[in-house]
Amino acid sequence: MKKTWRCFVCQDVHLGFKPPEVCPTCGARNAYVEISTTEAMGLIQAFPREIDREAFLKAIEALAALNEFQVNPDKEKVNLLLDGLMANEKNYGYKFCPCRLRTKDFLEDMKLICPCNFLIHETYRHRPAGECWCGLFQRRPG
Repeated sequence: MKKTWRCFVCQDVHLGFKPPEVCPTCGARNAYVEISTTEAMGLIQAFPREIDREAFLKAIEALAALNEFQVNPDKEKVNLLLDGLMANEKNYGYKFCPCRLRTKDFLEDMKLICPCNFLIHETYRHRPAGECWCGLFQRRPG
């Protein structure tokens, strides 16, 4: 059964069978503690979630720069996906992946938050361009 975990350094919340060894937000190693769903919801709701399109794009570019993937160089596709992400945030309060359907179950839907954990999802390994589910990210060439 999946559990909720919190990084005690930066308060990042993670849903999974086990916590990440390295926090994707702050880079701390072995910094996660198990928390209740209620505490996770409180943390998620305590921070302002709405950021503008350009700030989100800069954030995902910074995330990609530290990993083995990159933001898709197809700017038209990226803009279309950003439109969907911003619409989902406006309509549902979260940046759900625009290419996947919500279940209306909070814990299940947390798996659909963008950016997904690109390296864990494994979808990129079976695609020619090495793309994540929606194609916002792809494997870095080389």
